[in-house]
Amino acid sequence: MALPKYIRETDHGVTLAIRVQPRASRDEIIADADANQLKVRITAPPVDSAANKALLKFIAKSLGLPPRTVTLIRGDKNRSKTLLITGTETSSILAKLHI
Repeated sequence: MALPKYIRETDHGVTLAIRVQPRASRDEIIADADANQLKVRITAPPVDSAANKALLKFIAKSLGLPPRTVTLIRGDKNRSKTLLITGTETSSILAKLHI
């Protein structure tokens, strides 16, 4: 099975390419296997890294992982972000994203 373009396996863990929509009406993940980025809506505003912190917590909770395993590695001030997730496998992430 081919992985979606937004999921990559690395030596350090799994990376997710994400497009964030802050100030959404609710927190949700929109997974499209053909997309270049995983779309995530977050209710937090993009002020003082509130949206970034909310994103990390939401992704960890959605994947059933401890928050310490999800790290922002690219896109601190941008809507396009890359997250590194350690302590899991791509198959587990795909199953929890329902792809």
